[in-house]
Amino acid sequence: MIILFTSLDDKDKAEAMAEALVNKKLAACVQISAKGTSVYQWQGKVCKEAEYYLSIKTDEAHQNQVITWLEANHPYDTPEIISLNAKASTQYTHWLESSLI
Repeated sequence: MIILFTSLDDKDKAEAMAEALVNKKLAACVQISAKGTSVYQWQGKVCKEAEYYLSIKTDEAHQNQVITWLEANHPYDTPEIISLNAKASTQYTHWLESSLI
């Protein structure tokens, strides 16, 4: 299982992105967290923004497609796209795989 993370400053955009990824069967599930705060450096300044965080569950076969889709559809100039390998229960893994077919 692969979990990709990204963030967006708008709840409607986050929900639209999550729904698109699931509808396209690139992700089995996308969780959108409550609004949090990101502190980061951008163009020489420290910035602080309220953002929603997306946890995108997929598999290795779809990982690059998800990354490519995020790069093409994310509204940020330089979107946060972080990918982690993860292990899940056998039942969850079977569900995930069947959701991506």
